[in-house]
Amino acid sequence: MPSETPSWWARLRQLRALRAEPSRIGDAAVLQSDLLGARMREEVRAQVAALCARSDCDRLRLRLDHAALRRSPPGTFGRAYADFCAANAIVPATISDAFDDDTLRHNAAIARYICLHDMFHVLLGCDTSIPGELRITAFILEQRYFRAGAALLALLALAGPLLRPHQFREILKNVRIGRDLARRAPLLLAEPLEDWLAHDLAAVQQRLGLPATV
Repeated sequence: MPSETPSWWARLRQLRALRAEPSRIGDAAVLQSDLLGARMREEVRAQVAALCARSDCDRLRLRLDHAALRRSPPGTFGRAYADFCAANAIVPATISDAFDDDTLRHNAAIARYICLHDMFHVLLGCDTSIPGELRITAFILEQRYFRAGAALLALLALAGPLLRPHQFREILKNVRIGRDLARRAPLLLAEPLEDWLAHDLAAVQQRLGLPATV
């Protein structure tokens, strides 16, 4: 007999337990998105599913050796990514082997974004400040990852500057840059970014239609 789907309350208790374990923050993020009903557009889900088809869940459970990446030649994508994480004391979110495969596949596009978010920072040339994070937010909304992307983008343009009134110009600039980069690039979420870590960062950015400096 098929296993019974856990109740919403049981999954909420599971989420609380996962959030208490730093090593399973990626699991918690995926489950939280699922509980909140976050859904990416069908086209986005299909492209991510196609990318992951041959590797099952491997591209959703990235296992990257950051110590090795930091020994990569300067100028490579992997070195820039590892240095970015180290400089900002970031431990990239990963999905553990203990996380349910069916739930993971159901939320594959969201899981992949959770794992790749810090690579987006490197490729889009932005830091972890509020303006930098809003550059990425504008990028993913312009690429229409989510069903309500257009409405959320309009809300971001209106509410973003209110988050940091003293950074009004910087926020608007980053939102504009994020949208512009999104129009140039392919669907970044469905690109095999982890396969290009040994490549020159500028070459990867060029390949994706992203200028090395913005």
